[in-house]
Amino acid sequence: MTLVPILRCATLALLLAGTGGALAQSGSYQQPGQRDLRAYPPGYYPGKLVQPAQPQPQQGFSLRRFFGVPDEPPPAARAPIARPRKSAPPAAAVAKQEKPKVDPSTHVVVFGDALAGYARQGLDAHFAENQDVAVVPKTRDVSLIRTDAADWPNFIKATLDGGQKATVAVVMLGTSDRQAIREGEETVEPLTDRWKELYRQRVDAIVNTFRERKIPFVWIGLPPMKNSKATEDLVAINEIYKESVQRGGGAYVDIWPGFVDDENRYTAEGPDVDGEPAKLRTNEGMFFTRAGARKVAFFADTEIKRILGQGGTATAAVPRPADITPADGSSAPSIEAAIPAPPDAAAPVTLPSKPLIGPVLPLTRQDVAPGGTLVSAPPKLTGDSAYTVQRALRVGIAPGSRPGRADDFRWPHP
Repeated sequence: MTLVPILRCATLALLLAGTGGALAQSGSYQQPGQRDLRAYPPGYYPGKLVQPAQPQPQQGFSLRRFFGVPDEPPPAARAPIARPRKSAPPAAAVAKQEKPKVDPSTHVVVFGDALAGYARQGLDAHFAENQDVAVVPKTRDVSLIRTDAADWPNFIKATLDGGQKATVAVVMLGTSDRQAIREGEETVEPLTDRWKELYRQRVDAIVNTFRERKIPFVWIGLPPMKNSKATEDLVAINEIYKESVQRGGGAYVDIWPGFVDDENRYTAEGPDVDGEPAKLRTNEGMFFTRAGARKVAFFADTEIKRILGQGGTATAAVPRPADITPADGSSAPSIEAAIPAPPDAAAPVTLPSKPLIGPVLPLTRQDVAPGGTLVSAPPKLTGDSAYTVQRALRVGIAPGSRPGRADDFRWPHP
């Protein structure tokens, strides 16, 4: 037997013995009832503070010492990492609530169904900065058809008689009124002559309620819908609103031009109150977006301001000299009264200064007449000129030249 196998066996035996000693010195064994300090950070012990144990030199077999290589110094004890405590999640942001208006002098009360809720939203945003005007919603999802004829008038009477202040009332109804009306045992189909007569009676009942209480009111017409059949029916219903409201002394607001395109067709997008392009209608083609609600309020604001400005203040008239009665009761006027007053000194006339720039107007804004009323539709060409324009711009057929005009290219010239 050679010396090499003997050395290999001795080395293997020493390695096994050194591994067992290292395990014994590592402290992995724990007697019952004792706590394992390794589960806690250095310097901490349940109930008291202790100093961390210094590392002891290993007593078992080491290949480094066997071959004369010095042992590496033990790694320094790492200080515990102070992790920041997780703070509680921030509380949910509380929605900004508008301050209630204190004792406003003007109360705009909005009556109607779902569409009236959007009109109220637009009016509330329109008068948000005016602390003297309060918008009061009195809307409910009740049709003018599916209920008793006196249901809506009784609701308005109960609201006004219950102490609700109302400077001006705003009405918007008819979202789901394209239905048959029950008349006794019979059913009257919508948009027939009898249906229009019954429906006009229900509208008149609401109009008379405001007229009896001498409350000015504004009735907002219905907008076009995405459904073409519904749009055709709403045109006839709006005519009933307009005729009944104007006959009853109210103000009818036609918002139709603000929600159609140049061809008088329904459009979901268009200019907002600032003239910027925006989405005005929701996806189902019936209700309004926030920008659309603001536009409805913009249409109604002209009539509301007109109604609020009707009161005015009385001014004292200057008495004429002939109407002055003498103090002694005689009918003859005094000499001083007969003498005309001297003319006032001429005040210097101040010429208006010319502004540097003119007003900035959006190109897509709605046209407004000089009196403040909205233009119902852009002017349309009629007659022979309309035929020529349509052929040139739509069909692409150029108009014929006239003799002697610049586009007369006949040769030779006649």
